[in-house]
Amino acid sequence: MRDLQRRKARERRGLVVAEGRRLVEDVFRAGAKVTALLVADDVRDQAAPLLDEAGRRGIRAEVAPRRDFDALADTETPSGVLAVVEWHPLALAEVRRPAAGPRPRRALVIDGVQDPGNVGTMIRTADALGAWLTVALDGTADVRGPKVVRGSMGAVFRHQVAAAAFEEWCDWAARERITTWIAASHGEPLGARDRAAPPPDLALVIGNEGQGVRPGWRERGHRAVAVPMRPGAESLNAAVAAGILLYELTHAGA
Repeated sequence: MRDLQRRKARERRGLVVAEGRRLVEDVFRAGAKVTALLVADDVRDQAAPLLDEAGRRGIRAEVAPRRDFDALADTETPSGVLAVVEWHPLALAEVRRPAAGPRPRRALVIDGVQDPGNVGTMIRTADALGAWLTVALDGTADVRGPKVVRGSMGAVFRHQVAAAAFEEWCDWAARERITTWIAASHGEPLGARDRAAPPPDLALVIGNEGQGVRPGWRERGHRAVAVPMRPGAESLNAAVAAGILLYELTHAGA
């Protein structure tokens, strides 16, 4: 667990840490492969159902003194429960594209968002709003990181999450005939036509709050879109903008 505090160790081992009783419960419900469970001794009674579940699944479980648990935890006020889970982001070649159906297919692309809490929230939002894929491009916070896993509230274990370089994604999206719209302050607000006749396969790109998306999207993106705001308002948090636009786009044509 101490080794998994390092990004390279998470990548090498294919393991992530899920911390918090509710999150660990979500991990079990999602059917993810838990390899170890650690519980602080002062919450052993409250965590008894999780310890029992680990026993039924043949998962190694340990109860540690609170001081030792806190030394391994990532949060400022540890809840006393964490699990080690086998998980890694997909390569684009591993992504399973859903069959065409009555509803439009939507994907979320995260470009250079460095706050791990925002990245986790965006993955959780994409999953909740029916997007079939989230892609983290190079320069984005490590999707294996504990803050991303916590922010996603277990969505990383239910929702397809991939990692890719910018050019790799652009080439793959072109082959798959996926239309790409960029969220930008200068973009057009979505209109009635967009809601009535949306592209069947669409990826929404959300960039860094301070700098926006990388300049390469000027040539590779199909259109810039924006959330209408009152004059003088500051730009929206990246996760909030992603939620508003994804809601509009996933319900378009419904």
